[in-house]
Amino acid sequence: MKNLLLTIVIAAIVACNNPSSTTNTSEAEQALTTTLEGKHYVIDSDSSTVFWKGSKPTGDIHVGTVQIKKGILKISDGTITGGQFTIDMNSILVTDEDMSEKGKSKLKKHLTNDDFFETNNYPEATLEITSSTPDSLKANLEIKNITKSITIPYTLSQTNEKIMAGSTFSIDRTLWGVTYKSGSFFKNLADRLIDDAIQFDIVLIGIE
Repeated sequence: MKNLLLTIVIAAIVACNNPSSTTNTSEAEQALTTTLEGKHYVIDSDSSTVFWKGSKPTGDIHVGTVQIKKGILKISDGTITGGQFTIDMNSILVTDEDMSEKGKSKLKKHLTNDDFFETNNYPEATLEITSSTPDSLKANLEIKNITKSITIPYTLSQTNEKIMAGSTFSIDRTLWGVTYKSGSFFKNLADRLIDDAIQFDIVLIGIE
């Protein structure tokens, strides 16, 4: 199990160097009430991780993590059939290898203030699964009190009483009201322009 987790974490870190296109996004959907029998797994927040990546057209990249606060996943016949989890937005960390601790602290403050995620007013983000197939799912993603439906791929592994789910996807941050230095909203930003896409690499560990 530990080796499998290490493999997924390494893959997630590698993926951070390869931006993905933004996922399909639409208006929020109502979660389907499923009658499928399945097991519920509580997400282990200590061993589950969300990696994030932001970039600029100039090639500048920032990476980091944000912690999952709580959640559950429902699994039936090797497929995710439901679930939801909550992200602690105040837990955002910057992990750039070439940045000083002072620089990381400054960027974290910037990401949590009104320019980006306004964590004083919106301390949590949530993702609720509304429907799924064996390799993709639809989910309502709520950030800053704005909810959109996204369609994302996923992988799932089961070992004894644990499950491991992973997904890599990108969102257009401006759809959730994060418009700071976006070329879609501001002109003549030159090298101050920040890409609209934010990439996430998620590793969830669930315990029965």
